[in-house]
Amino acid sequence: MLDNCEHIVDAVAPLAEALLSRTTQVHILATSRESLRVEGESILRLPPLEVPPPLQSQSTQDVLRYSAVQLFVKHAMANDHEFELTNVDAPLTAEICRRLDGVPLAIELAAAQVGLLGIRGLAAHLDDLLDLLTQGRRTAPPRHRTLRATLQWSFNLLSDEERTALRRLSTAPDSFDLRAASAIVAQEGIGDADAPNIVSRLIAKSLLVVDSCQAGLFRMFHMTRSFVLSESH
Repeated sequence: MLDNCEHIVDAVAPLAEALLSRTTQVHILATSRESLRVEGESILRLPPLEVPPPLQSQSTQDVLRYSAVQLFVKHAMANDHEFELTNVDAPLTAEICRRLDGVPLAIELAAAQVGLLGIRGLAAHLDDLLDLLTQGRRTAPPRHRTLRATLQWSFNLLSDEERTALRRLSTAPDSFDLRAASAIVAQEGIGDADAPNIVSRLIAKSLLVVDSCQAGLFRMFHMTRSFVLSESH
């Protein structure tokens, strides 16, 4: 088991390939934001948790059908044993989970604030979640204790070109195809020929994700966009 390989992927890749080529009964399970790109690798992409669509009926029973809300409620109850999701708070909880893009760590951090702020208080700070979600587990690695630290970790692993491209795409429309993204990226310092490759690298690093609603389009998670915009100022 090789966990969180993205920051040492260039070292892990030859090690994994050597092990696989010289053994017959060894299997490697590696987790990483980007693939190792080695012989014999089979990639399983883990999508975010399911979130309730915005136009659907949103009673407690309705929203609890979705894995993102289930995880939120589980952690909210762990942090406040009196917590109970009501029909009044169900739509707000659904919106919180949508704003967090169904990302498990972000949902866990948000649920940790329910005892202090309540669902309504948390929903009232949707635009400030990046700085609000800071109560990660003490035993977690530092990069998993706050949402900003997690995003900073990924941002620091990028090349200068990739950071520039991500900043430019943070002001783009919600969804875009590869051609449109490349046109946005191809400005000062990045040529037309290099832009598609840089955008593809951001997709490979899971900083741009496939838009589940529209085939062939990509988007940036809400919290990633908020972080990049804050870094740009």
